[in-house]
Amino acid sequence: MRFLFSKITNSRLMGTMGLRIARQIGNNRLDQYFLLDAEKVGIADYVSIKNGDERSLYEEEERLMGGLGSDRILISENEAMYLINHFGNKNLKYNKEFPGCKDEYIDIIKNKIDNMDYKSLFIKISKKIETPIEFINYMTMRIIGSDYEALNFFSKYHIEDINITNNEAVLLKNKVVSMKNNRYISEFIYEDDIYYKSKIAFNISDSNGYYKIESIIYTDKEEVDFNIVSNELRKKEYISVYDMKSGFYETFIYDNPRFMKSEFDSGVLVTQFKSNNNHVNKEIYYISGDIHAIYYINDLQLVVATYDYDTKFEVEKILTEKYSKYIDLSSEYEFEDSLIYEFAQIGYDDFYDFVNE
Repeated sequence: MRFLFSKITNSRLMGTMGLRIARQIGNNRLDQYFLLDAEKVGIADYVSIKNGDERSLYEEEERLMGGLGSDRILISENEAMYLINHFGNKNLKYNKEFPGCKDEYIDIIKNKIDNMDYKSLFIKISKKIETPIEFINYMTMRIIGSDYEALNFFSKYHIEDINITNNEAVLLKNKVVSMKNNRYISEFIYEDDIYYKSKIAFNISDSNGYYKIESIIYTDKEEVDFNIVSNELRKKEYISVYDMKSGFYETFIYDNPRFMKSEFDSGVLVTQFKSNNNHVNKEIYYISGDIHAIYYINDLQLVVATYDYDTKFEVEKILTEKYSKYIDLSSEYEFEDSLIYEFAQIGYDDFYDFVNE
């Protein structure tokens, strides 16, 4: 067996990373794709391709890594093996099933791995934090995700279970309020079976651009009604409707393998994520802040949703320039709330019928 290369997204602070390993085994090549999840999961997804052609290998890497908004960096074989062992043992700890053909990687988890300087590896697989606002958003995310490994890496003291969350919670919105003397307050809403809101006060330090938690004070959580959450997460949605000819879907998907596809009864919802995670560096963080555009495609229509004017015009320009023989812009709408998910779930064939209804 000969190691060829391994690469990973430096998205550790978002909680998930895509890892690809390529090996030569005799006359055969094996490419392995792992989704590593630090939030009480471990190895969350696994796909392997044997003797794949360049296109299939590229498409699988884009599917795995393209939506994580991070750089892809090369790591050594020892580092890759250590990460599989490290995250695979989280599956065992949290009683999570191993995905895919586990026989292709289970020995890496069972066998003893050489000692590794995990601190250096952690820095390598994490982006450099640029501002205290970004730091507070990431740390709030790690708290909601019960990711104490990351929290203690960035803390000057050992942080035990804060007991804000019970299950696999998700941060939906966070507002960072800057106080005096390196103190910040996170005011956030999260989902943990039901919806809650709470606050955390951070006291942090900054040593040459490297941030550390000095102390944390948190308040009791409070249940929040779904309608209040919906109002908090509401944002304008710009919808463009295109008449569509056959051949568009296949061409569009081939051109954009990194876009995430979700099947519905009457069509396919295709989500384009931003190429970076700059939304984490804003005073108000939204879970959907990494979405660039959403495309709903059925047999007759292409319905495109965007969330600011600049993106709307950029997406329209690309679509009309690249796919003019397949689509024609029919109409445009501006809504005070998002409708494209509801349209996809209800299963209308025609967006105009949906709006009129």
